[in-house]
Amino acid sequence: MGLCGVLAVLATSLLIAMAASGPSALAALDDGYPPNQPAPGRTCPTSNVGQVAISQFNGKHFVCTVIDGTKRWWLQGVPLPKPTPPSSTPHMPPNYKPTYVIPASALATMTVYRDIPYAKDSAAQTLDVYVPRGVLNPPLVIWIHGGGFVFGDKAVLGFDEGAHMLQTLTSNGLAVAGINYRLADEAKFPAAGQDVKSAIRFLRVHAATYGVDSRRFATWGDSAGAYLALMAGATGDQKTVFDNPHDANGTTSAAVSAVVDLFGNANFRTMRSNLLSHPCGPHLSTPAPATLSDNPWFGSTSLPATQTAIDQGNLYPYLAALKQRPAFYIFHGDEDCAVSIHDSIELDKNLGNARFLSTLTVVPHAGHGDARVWAAAAVMGPALKALFSSRG
Repeated sequence: MGLCGVLAVLATSLLIAMAASGPSALAALDDGYPPNQPAPGRTCPTSNVGQVAISQFNGKHFVCTVIDGTKRWWLQGVPLPKPTPPSSTPHMPPNYKPTYVIPASALATMTVYRDIPYAKDSAAQTLDVYVPRGVLNPPLVIWIHGGGFVFGDKAVLGFDEGAHMLQTLTSNGLAVAGINYRLADEAKFPAAGQDVKSAIRFLRVHAATYGVDSRRFATWGDSAGAYLALMAGATGDQKTVFDNPHDANGTTSAAVSAVVDLFGNANFRTMRSNLLSHPCGPHLSTPAPATLSDNPWFGSTSLPATQTAIDQGNLYPYLAALKQRPAFYIFHGDEDCAVSIHDSIELDKNLGNARFLSTLTVVPHAGHGDARVWAAAAVMGPALKALFSSRG
């Protein structure tokens, strides 16, 4: 399994947390504790550090403790979990060893710009640009990493599926920008979405600097990154909660001409119900829990403000007001246990009803982050080249 697959599997339970639609979906992962009670690792946002609570479930004593910067319940007298060892690349799985690293010969065919700041709110707001040498004013594909909004990095473009994708796109005369965005431990909803649109605006304003065509942009994402890619397509030329009011390039359009979605979702409200209604293939994907204690991107789903944010995160209502209408290309494995194939079926149906160009490719027997889904999406190199050629 490649790096993108590893990230996707690690994000499986976190993605399901985003599907929670109310207080009934707050039980902790695989621990047997009822909802709304202390449990190991469950957050205690309204309790003071050091506060002790007795579980009504089993009588054990829990202490509200800071673990990795977040207040969480932990069993009194039990040693805290060891911190996750750092990896050589920020926000990447520890001890990950890629099976494929993009060779120097491939990078030599590109002009590469690294760690470019596109905003000033956070050190995370940086991007890399890869421009194929010898191609005048190429279209730009803006790639957005997955990772459940809690990990992942633009450096994935150097390894495994990400590296193959980068080579496929640049060999078809397309430039690629990989962006980092604020993760949930730094900023909750809608920060990641605002960062993506700020990055698109920055790249459009500075297109001449990097030698790309400001009129021909596409977004591409996997898993949580696919949601952000879809968000950019659905809200590109309209002001929504995903627009940072302090964006220095806020008057510039963030519209894109195409969106490539790998095993993503567009509506958090229906994620969990789709998984529960349509069983997946547990022999190919990590089985998804029905419930989790909290939501990494939105926060505690017991709060009314969180429920409002989840509704704001539903991308379907934004489609009606969209003036520049991108083409959507959707790829999903039919045995995905993190994001149901029915999320993509639902998306394709909504796009069709709204008269958008939408193509759904279902990959048989493939799970979340499956390399076979990435392989199926390799057709998008020549497909995007043809699309952009037809649009000048």
